[in-house]
Amino acid sequence: MLNIVKINKQNLLVVPQGLSKLAALKNKIVVPIEHVVGAKIEPAILNESKGLRAPGTALPGYYWAGNFRKHGTESFFNINKGNTPVVIQLKNEKYTRLIIGVADPENLVALINNNRETWATDQ
Repeated sequence: MLNIVKINKQNLLVVPQGLSKLAALKNKIVVPIEHVVGAKIEPAILNESKGLRAPGTALPGYYWAGNFRKHGTESFFNINKGNTPVVIQLKNEKYTRLIIGVADPENLVALINNNRETWATDQ
């Protein structure tokens, strides 16, 4: 359940692939780049309670897809248990974070964290 992530000076775009589009009930998520706070790899997040699923799909120990609410915040998950989770922290958005699986998690985290300030000044 990998996602395709595209980034330009205006937006971060997350596109679920294959059946995960149906499971997550999302074709894509578009976030203005100025609302992206940062990203990190956080393997332990897959072992934590996700919260209330609404709407979405979960097979604990296998995958999570969709919206999950916990402690007054909403997160979007689209990841298999075997993937390395990339957590993208957001501000001023419906979701406070996106937890996704991608083909090259280290590269995505570096791209987001190393270019955030550049994107912000290009606005």
